[in-house]
Amino acid sequence: MSEDDRVQAGEYVLGLMDPPFARAFEARLAGEAALRALVAGWEEDFAALTDGIAPEAPPHSVWHAITRELFGDEARRSFWSRIGLGQALIGAAAAAAIAFAVMQAGLLTPGGQPEYRATVAAEDQSLQFTAEYDTESGNLHLTRVAGDAAPGRSLELWLIAGNEPPVSIMVWPSGADREEILLPAPMAAALPGATLAISDEPEGGSPTGAPTGPVLATGEVVPL
Repeated sequence: MSEDDRVQAGEYVLGLMDPPFARAFEARLAGEAALRALVAGWEEDFAALTDGIAPEAPPHSVWHAITRELFGDEARRSFWSRIGLGQALIGAAAAAAIAFAVMQAGLLTPGGQPEYRATVAAEDQSLQFTAEYDTESGNLHLTRVAGDAAPGRSLELWLIAGNEPPVSIMVWPSGADREEILLPAPMAAALPGATLAISDEPEGGSPTGAPTGPVLATGEVVPL
C-alpha cells in the first residue's frame, strides 16, 4: 500500500474524512484486504495511546473558569449556584462529547452476542469454518474447525451477496485457528442472507481481486 493509503486509513479511523471521501474509502475497504489491515492497525495504535493513563479529576478552578467563560459571573451566581448543578452538567456534557468522539473514531467497539452465523464447510466436512457476526461491534469472528490450506497455497474468504460479484473478506493466515475482522459498512449491510465462500488461491491471496482457484467451502449467513 502507498503512503497516501496509510495516511487516509488514519484519517478514516479518526473520523476526519468528509462524508463523500469516507464513502469512497469504505467502498475500497470492501474489496481491499490490505487496506482493511491498515485501518485495523491504526485502530490498535490509537487505542494503545490511552494505555497507562490514570484518570485525574480537574481542580475546581477549571470548572469555575469554564462556567464563567460560557455564562459570565452574573449567570453563574444567579442560576448555576442556585440549583447547584453546574459542575455536574458540564462534566456530563464533556464526558458525553468525549465518548461520542471516541466511538466515532472506532477506538472503542463494544462487544455483544452475535446476531448472525454461518457454517462454511466442504461437502465432506474436510474443510470447515464458523463465522459469527456481532452487529453491535461490527466484528466478524471466524474460527477454523477443520482443514487448512495446501502447502504453498492460501485460503481466501469471500462474501457473495445475491448476484453481486464476490468480495474478498480476508486471506486466512496459515495455521491460524481464530481471527476477528471489523467489516466495512457496505460489507456489513450485505452480510445477512449472503453466502460466505472459501477458495483455494496462490500464497498471499488472489492476485486479481476475484477468486482464481476452486471454491472449497460455502455457507449461508443466517440469523441466530
